[in-house]
Amino acid sequence: MVESFLIEEVLSSLFDLLKKKVVTKPSDRAKFDFLIRGKNDEKIAIEVKNQNVTLKTIQNIENIISNYNDLNEFYLITPEKPESNQIKLFKNVFKDSKTKVNWLGINQYLQKQNLNLELTDDIRNSLLNLQIAALTSKFEKYNKEHIGSSFYSDPDFKNITKYLNENIKNVSQGKIDKADLRFALRRQFPDKVISNLENDSEKISKSLKFGSKIDDAIIILTDIKNFSTLVSASDPEELNELMSKYYTNAKELVFKYGGVLDKFIGDAVLAIFNYPEKDPSNYKKATQFCAELILLGESLLNDYQKKLDQEIESGTRVGIASGPIYALNIGKEDFEVTFIGDKINFAARLEKNCSINGILMSNRFYHKLDDFDSEFIRSFKLTEIKIDPKDAKGQIGVTTAWQVEKDQMEIIIK
Repeated sequence: MVESFLIEEVLSSLFDLLKKKVVTKPSDRAKFDFLIRGKNDEKIAIEVKNQNVTLKTIQNIENIISNYNDLNEFYLITPEKPESNQIKLFKNVFKDSKTKVNWLGINQYLQKQNLNLELTDDIRNSLLNLQIAALTSKFEKYNKEHIGSSFYSDPDFKNITKYLNENIKNVSQGKIDKADLRFALRRQFPDKVISNLENDSEKISKSLKFGSKIDDAIIILTDIKNFSTLVSASDPEELNELMSKYYTNAKELVFKYGGVLDKFIGDAVLAIFNYPEKDPSNYKKATQFCAELILLGESLLNDYQKKLDQEIESGTRVGIASGPIYALNIGKEDFEVTFIGDKINFAARLEKNCSINGILMSNRFYHKLDDFDSEFIRSFKLTEIKIDPKDAKGQIGVTTAWQVEKDQMEIIIK
């Protein structure tokens, strides 16, 4: 059986390559796995599920779609083609829907995309080949773009489709190395960073500065308040759906703003910016990432609260600090990057003292951001606060920090 997460990864790689993924606001991310534009600019939503889709899941989807104003078409995609009884149930739930709805197996869906993909009977292996081909194409895309290539500007994507199919053949024929060390890094690094790396263990280690001190790194730690209470009050299936959406979109937002995903720790996100290459613009990008993640979490949790009997105060808290850390490779066969250093603990202390759906910046980060773009930092409101050492474990004296409240998040991401 093909895993649903593999399907999501393949579609994500494919849509990104074809520049098809469309997300207009954080609330869209909270509702669908993918939102893309069709040939005539129609808006198409996609949800990926395991094969045993329940009636409750279908009803939840129908409720979301019925409250969505400008959706033209919807696809439910599962590993295999749905059985007749599943289709009957699906059509019955959506019998009054104004949106065109479809339930297809992943093989059926890909065949409908006019990409001329040569899928084998071994769907799982074929999807893996497609993912590697799409990733390889994206790596080469970034390498080409910075020297002025217009290859990927073809409006109807014919050249991209041709190139993708060539890479699929190259993968199946062994001309592209499936063991390319860079592929493992896609779980944590944006494609633009990976594209600049060579498939050489020593060179990758040097480029990513393993074992070295990283000065002026930006450390972001986020947390969902009262998450354990949410867990105890939740239906397991609905909780799994909530966190799947949260993890997928949090990772994508890290990459969107050029950061590196260290790890998810339960409901917490640990992300690093200004690494492996430094750029003053990363201070602004990191702030925008925090704001968009907060808006995503707010939308997800507000919708989720409607499914609970209890009213549970919840929301995202974000601590952001700047300073030296160390990068380590803890992978055995593949690369897996993690970071250590006191500034990570400091970001955690800031997060614990942050208001709900707010950002608490360290004083050092605040001034770095101010140095880069004083106009940007003055476009939204901040409040200087003092944190007593007893509320910031590991800090000797009073800590100065800057609080941004939730009503400023829309301003930050504009």
